[in-house]
Amino acid sequence: MRYKIAFFAGDGVGPELINEGIKLIDKAAELDKFEIEWIKYPHCSEHYLETKELLSEDILKEIKNNCNAIYCGTFDNFILEPQIKVQGIPTMIRNYFDQFASIRPIKLLPSVESSIAGKTYKDIDFVIIREFTEDFYVGASGKARKGKNKQLLEINKNSSKIKLAINIEARGNEVAYQIGVLSRKACDRIIKYAFDYSKINNNKKITFIDKADKLDYYNFWRESVDKIAKEYPGLEYEFSLIDTTVMQFIRQPERFKVIVAPNMFGDVLQDLGTIIQGGLAFGARGNINPEGISMFEPIHACAYKLKGHGIVNPIATLWAGALLLENIGQKKASDLTMKAIEAVLKDGRMRTQDLDGHNTTSEMADAIIDKFVELHD
Repeated sequence: MRYKIAFFAGDGVGPELINEGIKLIDKAAELDKFEIEWIKYPHCSEHYLETKELLSEDILKEIKNNCNAIYCGTFDNFILEPQIKVQGIPTMIRNYFDQFASIRPIKLLPSVESSIAGKTYKDIDFVIIREFTEDFYVGASGKARKGKNKQLLEINKNSSKIKLAINIEARGNEVAYQIGVLSRKACDRIIKYAFDYSKINNNKKITFIDKADKLDYYNFWRESVDKIAKEYPGLEYEFSLIDTTVMQFIRQPERFKVIVAPNMFGDVLQDLGTIIQGGLAFGARGNINPEGISMFEPIHACAYKLKGHGIVNPIATLWAGALLLENIGQKKASDLTMKAIEAVLKDGRMRTQDLDGHNTTSEMADAIIDKFVELHD
């Protein structure tokens, strides 16, 4: 089997990290007898400042027509010239390929300290699936001055195209507003994806997040859950309010297996989950379109001050590589990558600075690759 993978090394420490991820995936390909063709794209903020070239739709079409997945390093979206108003590269990719599901594995690895006292790697091991296109992040916002106001908002998403004509009479006070949107298509597809994911991975319990006790808007979400759940009689599901869920993250994270949330609450829970699993050095994300091209990336920043020092923990990038391997059908290599990461951490001799050690990025990655080879059948 041959796969073409587009990759964007990105800014700051991104290139040195993604090089380690590529080394591991290439080793997996060698041992499991599949082929990877890497197609490099230079686009990032640093590339723009040198060349004035932005990521174009032609490049995205090229990826769509030729590649199986996308692997990304880290990006800086804040150094572009002020007059250049563009989306960040990961956002452009997510929007173009309609990557509507954000998957964040939340797993405390051996010998990594959680921010929750008394919890071990046996207690924190679940997945958060976030709907990535709608809710209160559709950009439908504005202000209204005192008096009468007429405003037109347009929402143009793959799941919904809406025009909102708003008449506001603000008496004695200026107001601001933010409108959330849930479409039946977007709710149904993320919920179906979550049930399918749980079935494939033998997870019997799914927790769906909302705030339906205060925001009637989320009863629309619950309707989709109840409807689609009937197609999966072997799986259990429950609803949990966002505030209750946050408390349970701190008190009893072991009760969760698969969490599914609308965009805004998913954003909050994924970030909180990353902290309880040990921090940004272990945060990996899959941006998923199950019928198209998906993208995989670490979630931490590009860390310009550390660029070239070779001291950043590579595990988030390697973990993103494991998600990529699973996505293209190489589940054995994906699982073995995670076992290798866990074994190296459990051994405790290889530690980067964030883990109170002195090993370099390459030394940590090489140790994981060596363990991958050792564990391979």
